[in-house]
Parts: sequence; structure tokens; C-alpha cells
Amino acid sequence: MRAFILITLFSLSGFVHSFAQTQLTVYNHGQALVKEQFSRQVSAGVSEVEIENVAETLNPSSVKLSSKQDIQVLEQNYRYDLVNQNKLLKKYLGAEVTVVLQNDKKMNGELLSYDNTTLVLKSRSGTDIIQRNYVGTIKCPIPTERLYVRPTLSWTIDAATSGKFALDLSYLTGGVSWKAEYIAVINENDTEMDLSSWINLNNQSGKDYIKAKLKLVAGDLHKARPENILAMDGAQMYKAMRAAAVETREFFDYHLYDVSFPVTVNNREEKQIQWLNPTQIKSQKRYVYQGTRDQFTNIPIKIMFTNDKESGTGAALPGGVVRLFKKDTDGALELIGEDNIKHTSKDDLVILEVGEAFDVKAKREVLDRRNKPNRYSEEDIRITLANRKDEAVEVDVIQRVGYRNWKIQDPSQAFSKLDASRVKFTVPVPANSEVKLTYTTHNSVK
Repeated sequence: MRAFILITLFSLSGFVHSFAQTQLTVYNHGQALVKEQFSRQVSAGVSEVEIENVAETLNPSSVKLSSKQDIQVLEQNYRYDLVNQNKLLKKYLGAEVTVVLQNDKKMNGELLSYDNTTLVLKSRSGTDIIQRNYVGTIKCPIPTERLYVRPTLSWTIDAATSGKFALDLSYLTGGVSWKAEYIAVINENDTEMDLSSWINLNNQSGKDYIKAKLKLVAGDLHKARPENILAMDGAQMYKAMRAAAVETREFFDYHLYDVSFPVTVNNREEKQIQWLNPTQIKSQKRYVYQGTRDQFTNIPIKIMFTNDKESGTGAALPGGVVRLFKKDTDGALELIGEDNIKHTSKDDLVILEVGEAFDVKAKREVLDRRNKPNRYSEEDIRITLANRKDEAVEVDVIQRVGYRNWKIQDPSQAFSKLDASRVKFTVPVPANSEVKLTYTTHNSVK
């Protein structure tokens, strides 16, 4: 047994390798591109190269092994059938094993079958059926083949010469994802907010990435079906607000965020990295009513800002969740709402829905309908805006009025045309008051 152990350790020493810094490029859709460099002593001619500790969720068809030195890859294998108790027992069907029960009684025999509850042994005295919950240890013969305890890539290569070869490995893997998490603190007058953000990185790939060079890609990459392609390296990135902790740069038609320091991301770990320090942004609160019900409903509250250099960050914002807070009278921050934003370019208008106003309500009523067949139809509309607050508010009323050949007649408030089918009224509503907005829609058939 001692000789066997020495031989095993000697043979495994050939597989020991050390990686240079791992490069990890993570995409929005739960996929990452892993790049690693390592060196191996290689003999001239055909030989085997084997690498353990790769991601459990890797895409085998995306694996690429290359070197600046003269080698040719002849064959590649991904070994992911990792050993466990049942797989080990399967290898010993028909072999002699020793079962040690929890009371230290030993039972020897040929392993005939097994399942999750029983073992079946053929011994000299007959056939024994053993309940597995009474088993303490199962002693098996020395394995005649290698048992894989970690996902392993292996290659058959043909090298022109012997020597130490520097090898480059890259592959795509699932199970790694990232998103942005934003915190917005609204000021007392609802006219400004401090916006900050964290990168939330989630690793469920079955591999630890130690002190990796981390890049994050914001953008929607097209994925082939079936999935069998190498992903591109990246995209365009975001603006670092302090000492280039996260650098931004343009790449193709995406946004690439390059973290300037090594990042360790362990398997089954969520990690947060700050990339946008608190930035003061000019914003406004709006009450926006788009309802159609003839009963009072609470009006949604929107927080809006233009993401330009004058009012916002002036840089691309990756999609994520924005949580909005405001200070109470005792100075404590309280959550007032949250919303999702999509990937947002500089100069885009950002609209966040905070919630529904408790004391600002509206209802829409159709007072009359008229039509002349094949000529026109008309509706008289009344929208009642109720403000139960002790301060005046302004409500944006957005309504659909038709799809073609329409016009607004006799409006009680000025309006603007938003698009081919919608108009907007901006209506002041005094404190503790109701205001009625009336208008007629006229739709011509021709």
C-alpha cells in the first residue's frame, strides 16, 4: 500500500500547475469568459495535458487552448463525471468489498447491487441485503482507473520540441452574473438626489476566481442557438468617480467596466464592488395620471432626471435596481420606493416610478358620446383631480385620444401632443382642492 501511495503522489505531481492571473469577463445574461495562463513541461511528440479546477458550468464547445510555441491540439476531453459514493460503488460492482457496520461488525463479499437504501453482497454463506443507514464504512479495492474529484479538461497535443510551454486557456461558462444596484437619496425639496451604485457579482459556476482581473459588460449580446460560440471580450464601460477604481472605455457597441484592482470571487458567493460614488443629480418629482377608471385612484409618483453632464452623471448607467430614500424629520433615511432601470446612455431621460400618492387622486369620466356613421365620433371627457394635501401640486395628465384624424376641442387646460395618439395636460391643483379637466375628442373616419 505504501508503494502505491508513493506512485500515486508521483503521478499526480505531473498535474500540478499554477495559473497566472485569471481574467474574468462577465456579461449581463449570466455568462462569463474565463482566461487563464499556465505553463507545463511537455515532451516532443504526442502527449497529454490535463487541467483541473475549471468551472463546472463551462461550455465545452467554447474551450480554446493555444500557445505561442509550436504545438497542435489533436483531441480535447471535458471530464465532469465527478466521483461520489454511488458512482464509486458502480465501479466496484462484481468486486470484493468489506462493509463495516456502525456496531463495528465486518461483512465481506462480492457487491451485486446497490441503491440509496440497500447494499446486496454475495458471501460464502449466502446473499446479504444490508440497510445503508446501518453502514459505517465501505472498504473497496484500490481503483484501477483515475477518479475525478474536480471538473477536468484534458488534451492530446503534438509538440515539435520538448520544453516548458506557456499555454493560454479560455472558455465560456454559465453561472456567473452581475447587475448594478443603485441608491438614490432625495433631498428635502425633491429637486436633487445623491446617486451611488454598487456592482453585484454572483458566482454559481463551481469555481473560485482568485485575484482575477475583472471586466463587466453591459449590453445585450446575441446568442446563437444552440449555444456553441466563443463570446467576445467586451464592450464599453462606465465612468469611475474615484481614483479609477472602475475604468470606463468604449468597445464595439457595448459598455465595458474594467475593475482596476484584483478581485477574488469564490464559488457560491455574492460580492459587491462600489463603482459610482455619491453624485449629486438634479431631479424632479412629478405626479403622472394615465388612468381610465371612473372611480378615484391614487396617482403614481415619478422621479425624473436627464442623464447629461449638467443634470446627471453624464455617463452610461448599466441596468439594475434603483432604491430611493429620503430623510425623515429625525434625520433617519427611509425607503420611499424602488424601480428598475434598463441600460441607460448618457443624455437619456430616466423615469423612476416611486409609488402611488396617498393624497393625490384622479378619475376619468365619459360624459357623452356622439357619432355619425362613416363620418366622425366624439367623446366629452371629464377628469377630476383631487389634492388632499396641505400644499399645491401639479399633475401631468396623459391620455390617449385616437390613432388618426383626431383633434381636441374645447379643452379647459392647455395641452401638448406627445405622439400620434397621446396628449399631455399639465394641471395645477391647489391644496385641499379639486380641479376638473374637460375636453372633447373628435375622430374623423376619413
